[in-house]
Amino acid sequence: MNPTLRIDPQSVVLERVTKRFGAAAAVDDVTITAEAGQLTTLLGPSGCGKTTTLRMIGGFYDPDEGSIRIGTTVVNGVPPHARSTRTVFQSYALFPHMTVFENVAFGLRATRVPRAEIAPRVQEALALVGLEGFAQRSSGQLSGGQQQRVAFARALVTRPEVLLLDEPLSNLDAKLRVHMRSEIRGLQQDLGITTVYVTHDQEEAMSLSDHVVVMNEGRVEQQGRPHDIYERPATRFVADFIGVSNFIRASITAAEGDWVEVEALGQRLRLAIPITHRLKTGESGLLVLRPEHLHLEDPGTVRGVGFDGTVASVAYLGAAASYVIALPDGTELTVDDPAPKGASLRQPGDVVRVNLEVERVYVVPEAA
Repeated sequence: MNPTLRIDPQSVVLERVTKRFGAAAAVDDVTITAEAGQLTTLLGPSGCGKTTTLRMIGGFYDPDEGSIRIGTTVVNGVPPHARSTRTVFQSYALFPHMTVFENVAFGLRATRVPRAEIAPRVQEALALVGLEGFAQRSSGQLSGGQQQRVAFARALVTRPEVLLLDEPLSNLDAKLRVHMRSEIRGLQQDLGITTVYVTHDQEEAMSLSDHVVVMNEGRVEQQGRPHDIYERPATRFVADFIGVSNFIRASITAAEGDWVEVEALGQRLRLAIPITHRLKTGESGLLVLRPEHLHLEDPGTVRGVGFDGTVASVAYLGAAASYVIALPDGTELTVDDPAPKGASLRQPGDVVRVNLEVERVYVVPEAA
């Protein structure tokens, strides 16, 4: 794709933003930076404040505290139509009585763009989303994926500095969602447009984003690159919400700088990793063990650090096998084998050794 659309991306900065509805804080003291030209995802469960945050960026809500800046301009109190943002809503919000052309042109007419510019700009936007030849169709004649493309074209035709996407794939079937998220990412990168994307789908966020902001109960739990969020979760919530994790309670026996020594299940581990929440000697923490960072060996095999256990259950998934291993103290660990061979599958009741990739074990506060 060789886009001709002229986009001037701007950063979006929220500084200590709070939004209340009655006595409840839907967004509570949130600070976020969405870098210019990048795709930033607000990720979290329903009710965590991500959509409220997006609507404040778009001007549909005003924050009760804090500031929102687009580029160098503080936009608190500026109405949606006067901001350099455009929003694609979950419902797409197309006008059913209008053609595709008229839907896309609506924002240009509303902002009094000269008539001679409207048709070429609409055709340009439709070409960007792969809808050349659809201009005269009724929006009611389109599939869900095509309606979504029209909604994107209507947002892009005004040449916004920031594109806001509110769960735009939630109305599509699973296969189309995967296809469309690839298209969204490609279009965003081709245009270089600053994009803030809201979703509750972890896989969607991880595959699309330059920067992920994990939210819970109105607050930011952690933000960073997708890889860092997954590999270095800062709290139990993040480790539990993003992917699958095993948790083992541990006592902190020593801590200094960027390492801790812990005691767990009768073993001492020295974890030479930086941790977001500095833990102190004598405190309790949780070891975070991803299933793919654990490996099954025959009983008695001593290779690094591990625990003996018994296979409680196995789920053969073709390309992988997922085991639940019961340890002597009652702890259960999920262990993934990415290349199972039918004849070598472990069976319930088998005694095994679970070895850890110690360098990929992380510690979070027990209360987090």
